[in-house]
Amino acid sequence: MTRITPALGRAALLACLLVAGAASARAADEPSSPYVTPQADVDVTYTIYPPHDTSQTMSQRMRWSASRMMQRVDPANATTYMITDYHAGTLTVVNADQKIKTVIPAPGAANVQMGQRAQGTWLRTGVSKVAGLPCALWQTQDTDQRASEICYTDDGVMLEVIRDGKVMVEATSVNHAPQDASVFEIPSGLKELRAAHP
Repeated sequence: MTRITPALGRAALLACLLVAGAASARAADEPSSPYVTPQADVDVTYTIYPPHDTSQTMSQRMRWSASRMMQRVDPANATTYMITDYHAGTLTVVNADQKIKTVIPAPGAANVQMGQRAQGTWLRTGVSKVAGLPCALWQTQDTDQRASEICYTDDGVMLEVIRDGKVMVEATSVNHAPQDASVFEIPSGLKELRAAHP
């Protein structure tokens, strides 16, 4: 059985935040919610901070293919990575060193649509700049139903997540560039393991 480690749990949090849903009406000439799916191919490196006050942080890379509706998340210093196929509705955890994979349903797959803004209620609270890019701050609830403020670019790239006044996730580099199909290919010959249940 494959168990999701704390590092992968935080990586999964980022994958889930891509489709975070949940606060309010805006003026008619302004959008009432952000794009939470990148509208073009992008390669983003994030720093993820722990919820408690320590110096430990985690870095991870997220790559997105708009045409394929696929996402790849690579935690730093880990042999395991995740590929989410939103067309197929699957998230595959790959451990290339051990030649194993685990396939589970993709979180929020039904809500990820290109060209459509997020559902639910959102409140735009201001603007910011992260990794040199402007973004709009949106107050909402994350996938754990906790109040969060998330900064999205106009084209749906998540740049920052703030919870209880503390930065939880922050983009450190963003590269808008076409992503090769090979990035999202599941290696052949992997043994499939069933996911462990808590």
